[in-house]
Amino acid sequence: MTVRIIVIEHEDGTDARRFGRWLEAAGATLDVRRPYREAKSCGAVERDAALAHLPTLEELREPGVGLVVLGGQDGPMDDERNPWFPAVRELLLASVAGEFTSVNICLGGEMLAEALGRPVVQREVPQVGLMTGHLRAEAADDPLFSRVPAEFPVVLWHGLQMELPDGATHLVDGTDAPIQAFRVGSAWGTQFHFEADAALLRGWAKDGSSLPGGLTVDEVVAPVADAEPALQEAMDPIARAYVELLAAER
Repeated sequence: MTVRIIVIEHEDGTDARRFGRWLEAAGATLDVRRPYREAKSCGAVERDAALAHLPTLEELREPGVGLVVLGGQDGPMDDERNPWFPAVRELLLASVAGEFTSVNICLGGEMLAEALGRPVVQREVPQVGLMTGHLRAEAADDPLFSRVPAEFPVVLWHGLQMELPDGATHLVDGTDAPIQAFRVGSAWGTQFHFEADAALLRGWAKDGSSLPGGLTVDEVVAPVADAEPALQEAMDPIARAYVELLAAER
């Protein structure tokens, strides 16, 4: 079995982290692409260099190859600062059409929703930290989420939130940002972060100045650290299911 998962990382400090480790433990090889390292300005040279780091549709069509699109602090339509974003949205439309399989996390999920014509909306208060997701009945036969407990911890870090695209299957709700996971075609989108462990969150929180509601860094990070076994119990089966799904294509 040879499974290769191409990971699009949008900025420093937003790596695949534990989700990547779970995918590798399940037998996948990760191929991380970092277009932001070339896009230091919006000139044509930098834009072309950034685009050259993205996978091609031909690569992604190969049997046993999948895509993971990670999160980031920018919005899904912030193309001026991220000149590779339009190309990623085009790839996600190809995933929806069944050309290849993708898992798209937070910003990645928002990019998927935007590509399908469902704009994200600004929240009054960001959702940050450990919360609870609820599996919906529609997930009972989903190739990935059917393995998730009915109620499970999720790690959130977002000021925008997704709306459900037309034709999508709503898989997970449970917070006042109700579209926590959905599937459309061969593409999954989540608002929550598979990859965010306590160390990654601490880096995002920095000195706490960006946290809502007077939260401190420890108030955000400590519950995530305490919930690590439950988070792994819930999220690791999704990683294994994704690798098995791609392996079946070989």
